[in-house]
Amino acid sequence: MSTEIKEKRVTKLSQLELRTKRIAIYKKNVYARNLFKGVNGEIFHVPETLMSRQANFKEFVKVNFEYGFTEYGTWPDNITELPVYKKLKAYSETNYGAATIYRILQDNKKACMQKRKVFKVQYDDGVSGQTPQGAFNYIILPKNFPDNRPYPGGERKYDLAIIHHEFGHTRFFRRSNNMKKIIFTLHDERQAVIHLENPIRIKKGLEPRYTYYRKLGEEGEKGTINIITGDRLPGLYTISENDPTKLVKLGSKGAYH
Repeated sequence: MSTEIKEKRVTKLSQLELRTKRIAIYKKNVYARNLFKGVNGEIFHVPETLMSRQANFKEFVKVNFEYGFTEYGTWPDNITELPVYKKLKAYSETNYGAATIYRILQDNKKACMQKRKVFKVQYDDGVSGQTPQGAFNYIILPKNFPDNRPYPGGERKYDLAIIHHEFGHTRFFRRSNNMKKIIFTLHDERQAVIHLENPIRIKKGLEPRYTYYRKLGEEGEKGTINIITGDRLPGLYTISENDPTKLVKLGSKGAYH
């Protein structure tokens, strides 16, 4: 065996080393704003006690869940047994989730005085086949949430980070026209990943999400965007396992998996 081949084998990085390298590259190139910062620089209040967070969540469920018939379906009577309800409850007990829900409850008071609709949490009962999504004045969470399959790019999902991502599309975190439905660009999705989803993933000990993919048939721009660079390509791509700034075909040699 030649010395050159031996050297190549010795210098090949382990999966742990590759993971560490990817995270370091991400952190060097991506800046996320304060996790509790909303529109116009507002810093959200974080309720301190678990008791207050739980009380806020009960009020949130009572006022902000959209009961009754909708185009997506209705929340069932036995709501507390739903996995999606349990995940929302877990979200409400985190610092970032408690702050978001408290902010919405404060907005409810203004809505009452201004005689306008409150923010809504809608439930897709499976009929319309929705994926988690957010818009100006609502989020939708589907019956099958959380879906534990990895993202198309291969990254493992984290349900609470996904919930916060969807809140990132609402009027509490981004400037937007008051539209019933907004088609978000890949740039919009990248911003939600950078500022709301990935900080939570990293706190959880997961790798950041490196790509966002929207397939043919879904509304909005199609293709893959690199979260670090903003580079876009049509079709499904992931990143190089050695360099998360590079998009490569899923399943190709040296691709992230």
